[in-house]
Amino acid sequence: MRRLSFTLLCGLLLAPAALAGVRASGDGVLELQAVNATTVTIAGKGALWGQVDQGRLYVTDPIDTDGLVYVSGADRAPRAIGDTTTLYIGKNMHFRITGGTYKLTFVKSTGIDLTAVGVGKALMAGDPTADTTGTYALDGGKWTPVPVLRNTLPVLFGVQPTVTGLPTGGTSSNSGP
Repeated sequence: MRRLSFTLLCGLLLAPAALAGVRASGDGVLELQAVNATTVTIAGKGALWGQVDQGRLYVTDPIDTDGLVYVSGADRAPRAIGDTTTLYIGKNMHFRITGGTYKLTFVKSTGIDLTAVGVGKALMAGDPTADTTGTYALDGGKWTPVPVLRNTLPVLFGVQPTVTGLPTGGTSSNSGP
């Protein structure tokens, strides 16, 4: 009994430290809970894990060498769509991305539960025929219902990269004839 108590105590002390190590400066967290959707698209960079009760999952991995993608539970063999996208169809699918750049699109899916840690954006459209569309939260904050209509402004998580080198307007420095 003493050994079990010690093991549990170590687990309770080390788990928060391990989770804290996953987040880098500027990372945010996006969580989805029991989402029933016509479409959900999440594009980002970092780690992501979760499951979906039923549906179609398109996984795009644009940089093959910057992280690993795992999907299990598909009813059919995965189908390649182009060079960087794979379609998975099934029930009780589990997925995990261990870093890198990714894009996940769920189509006509029920019971989406996931956590994304890093930087990215999500566009969501809840299923209008479902009893509930589910909820999402940012950085451990308040749970918000997923909108029925696809939101035109993405839900952003993490510190978004700034775009540099764009013209700011004004006059040109070129003095042509």
